[in-house]
Amino acid sequence: MLSPCVVELEVRRPYAIWVRFDDGTAGEVDLSDSAKTGGIFSAWSDAAYWRSAHIVPDSGAVAWGDGSEVDVCPLSLYLDLTGRSFDDFRSGRAQQGSRRSNSSGHGARQYRGTAEL
Repeated sequence: MLSPCVVELEVRRPYAIWVRFDDGTAGEVDLSDSAKTGGIFSAWSDAAYWRSAHIVPDSGAVAWGDGSEVDVCPLSLYLDLTGRSFDDFRSGRAQQGSRRSNSSGHGARQYRGTAEL
């Protein structure tokens, strides 16, 4: 079973992004709990850095800046969005027959919104 990949992204209000996955699942993910933990996520408090969110073509993850410091696993985003557990996903109940759109970048498109911090 292939892991879901983010193929569309929109930066929304602080700590919220809208994503669409390669299986068509779409919606807003609130990352404020991660932001509250500080550490590497403290960089999100900078509005310009938050707006630098982009899709990593090779993995379908969402990353910020140059992508070497902060990124979020697409499976984690998918499970948060769908409310499913990893066990559901692993057993095939969460995503049956999903396929990536292609092998070079998964058809990734990105959209950047305007977030005000």
